[in-house]
Amino acid sequence: MFSKLNNLYWHIRYTRNKSVKRKYYRYVLNEKKRLIETGVDVEELRLYCRALSGRLNVHAERRLESYRKNRPEDPFFS
Repeated sequence: MFSKLNNLYWHIRYTRNKSVKRKYYRYVLNEKKRLIETGVDVEELRLYCRALSGRLNVHAERRLESYRKNRPEDPFFS
């Protein structure tokens, strides 16, 4: 489900050209809008993108894992 985001953030991390980075950030924005419209949890998407943007940020990955573990299984939150 998030494979396109993985690909886009990989391009952002490994591109040095700022205009190319901006282009990929626009692609990320469109993909996030599409995922939110399909019903993905907004907070999980935010934490996932934060973890993808900085792969060395262990705290972002930890927060994402703890959110996934502790999130309610209520249909209103999905």
